[in-house]
Amino acid sequence: MLRVRDVPRMLLGMSSTLLSDQPGFTPMIARLLGMMAYTRETTLEAVQGFTVEELDLIPDGHANSAGMLLAHMAAVERIYQLISADHPDPDSALEAHYWPGLNLGEQGRAEIRGRPLRHYLEELARVRAGTLELLAARDDAWLDESLPFWGGTGNRHFMWFHVFEDEINHRGQLRLLRRHMPGQQGLGMTGAWLEPLREGRGVRCRTVYPDSPADQAGLKSGDEIVAVDGVDVRDAYFHELRLGAAPGVRSTFTVQRGSETADVTVTRVARPT
Repeated sequence: MLRVRDVPRMLLGMSSTLLSDQPGFTPMIARLLGMMAYTRETTLEAVQGFTVEELDLIPDGHANSAGMLLAHMAAVERIYQLISADHPDPDSALEAHYWPGLNLGEQGRAEIRGRPLRHYLEELARVRAGTLELLAARDDAWLDESLPFWGGTGNRHFMWFHVFEDEINHRGQLRLLRRHMPGQQGLGMTGAWLEPLREGRGVRCRTVYPDSPADQAGLKSGDEIVAVDGVDVRDAYFHELRLGAAPGVRSTFTVQRGSETADVTVTRVARPT
C-alpha cells in the first residue's frame, strides 16, 4: 500500500514544472499526477489565509462560495476514484458528506458553511491520498483502456484529465470571489517567496528577491520560519496562514538556520502598478 509519507513532495502540492517519472507510478500516470499537483497548488494559493467569513461569502451575481467550490473539488475527485475503479454503482458508494459539494446549488448553500479553511485542506488532502493509492496500483495500459463513458467511448486518462480540468475551472471562480473580499485587496509585498516546508505544513523561504524588503531585512533563501509575529507556525497548514497584509505592515519572522534562530522584521511595500 502506498503511504502518503512515501509519495514524492511534488505530488503532495509541492508542484513542479518538470513533468517526469516519479517513483511508484508508471510514466503516464506520473505525468498526469504532476499536472494535478500543479493545479492543486494554484488552487490553494487562491484561498491562502481565507477566514470562515470569506469562505462562506456569496457575492451578488455568484452562485457558489469559496467553501462550496473547495468541497466540490473534493467530491468530484472522490466520485471519479469510484468511477475509474469500475465501481458498479458509484452514486450509491459515494459517502453522504460529499453530496452537498457534488450537487452544489441550494443543498450546498445550506450545508457548506461555518467551516475553517483547515477543514477543506484536510478533506482535499484525504481525497488526494486515496487517488495516489489508487493510481499507484494501476498502470498506463489501464489508464488508456477504452470503455463506455458519457454515452460514448472514453478512457480513464480522460476521466482524470476531467478531474483537474474541472478544478481549474473552479479555481478561476475562486480568484473572482477573492476580488470581492476587502481583506484580500491592496496587499503589500515582502519580496520573499514562501512555501510549505513538508507535506503541506510549516513555512520555508524558497526565494528572496534582491533589494526587496525581505532582502534588506536579512531574510535568507532556505530559512525555515518557525514563528510569525510570535505565533508558532511549525505545525500549521501553510495555506491556512494569512501571510498577506497591507503596505507598511511589519511582520517579525523567527527563522531557524541550522542550530540557530533569529528574528527578522520585514515591512511590506506597495506592489508595482
